[in-house]
Amino acid sequence: MILNNVRIFLNKGSYRSSQVKKNILASIFIKGLSIIISLLYVPITLNYLNPTRYGLWMTLTSIVAWMGIFDIGLGNGLRNKLAEALALGEKEKAKKYVSTAYAILSIIVISILILFLIANHWINWSAALNTAESYRSELKILSIVIVVLFGFKFVLNIISTVFTADQKPAIGSIFEVFGSILGLIIIYILTLTNRTSLIAFGLAAMLTPVIVYLVVSIYFYKNKYYYLKPSWKSIELSYAKDLTGLGIKFFVIQIAALIIFQTSNILISQFFSPAEVTPYNISFKYFGVLTMLWGIILAPIWSAFTQAKTLNDIIWVKKTISRLNKLMIPTILLLVLMSFGARYVISIWTKGMVIISIPMIIFFAIYSFISIWNNIYAFFLNGIGKTRIQIFTSIIASLIHIPLAYILVKHFHYGSEGIVFSMTISLLFFAIAGPVQTYKILKDWKN
Repeated sequence: MILNNVRIFLNKGSYRSSQVKKNILASIFIKGLSIIISLLYVPITLNYLNPTRYGLWMTLTSIVAWMGIFDIGLGNGLRNKLAEALALGEKEKAKKYVSTAYAILSIIVISILILFLIANHWINWSAALNTAESYRSELKILSIVIVVLFGFKFVLNIISTVFTADQKPAIGSIFEVFGSILGLIIIYILTLTNRTSLIAFGLAAMLTPVIVYLVVSIYFYKNKYYYLKPSWKSIELSYAKDLTGLGIKFFVIQIAALIIFQTSNILISQFFSPAEVTPYNISFKYFGVLTMLWGIILAPIWSAFTQAKTLNDIIWVKKTISRLNKLMIPTILLLVLMSFGARYVISIWTKGMVIISIPMIIFFAIYSFISIWNNIYAFFLNGIGKTRIQIFTSIIASLIHIPLAYILVKHFHYGSEGIVFSMTISLLFFAIAGPVQTYKILKDWKN
């Protein structure tokens, strides 16, 4: 009886709504596993690396994450263009988009790897990360491991974009979780050896998802997405303009997001020490549980908005945005409960190794609320390709974040929570402008 009611609920409404609900339900289970794994990662990793090495790992991976900007927004451009082509049944066009995206990203990654391997010879990572000289040799090798494997994953991750464009993000998520589980198992085995090695940890954390994405790509391009299988003859450089034209807009937003979010680890490491990065990241992961839950809801909706715009279904769009806004009420209640229990939960979670300040908890709760609110409108505007306001507010936010963080830390004597406060203020611009633009678009669309 219960299963039958669930089946009726999932199939109720339009095909688009049905797909969204099925993906959300599947993602609840998948992301639930992901949350459990991410929670297990912290105590196991801290036990293996210690807080200083953990801080070094998080800071270095934040720096390498800047490689993500070199796709010039191609991933998000592909996401929208592929969703449009699939909505209109243009399979040959869709295949050309996929093949062209693989070709462009491969060229970009190979170029970056060559330049990095040359430059890495002269980089003093100990000085760059504000840590002891004894880590220098280990960090140099670790940086190569991270950059090379990140590059491979960067290209192979296109299969996830294909799943998302086809409104099946849950499929991509389950393989991501599988890669994380394998990595966690290997890291746990490493803890039993009584040897601490950042290089071994880096290989365990970075190599497993590369292998998983490679196997998944081969399987799905041979089966379900055989009509999208990339090939040399399907590479159409003229399609690059379609992908990068929209992609350039996302590129600007990506750069701004990286400046705001990925510089925080670096700033904390430089203002204080790598060890101070750990409490910040633990807090980020703790409140990130709620943003991950929202990610479950929003993941299939971006491409669904693209399809709705392509098919001119304004009624579905308005209903969906209204429902998302109503979900913000229980979100606020959850954030309040999480804030009150934060220190107790984190103490148990990290076995007392990490203590979080009250201001850090308050700022992260506010930051999480604004971030979730922004994502509702960002996903809609990104889905229909209207990014001008988001670009404008992102540029302003990125320009003020680092100077504001410096002022809060150096002149107002905030600790690392000052970085979170600066991030929160940076998000406020779009928190106002995003909804205003959205409702203006919906009004004009209706007329």
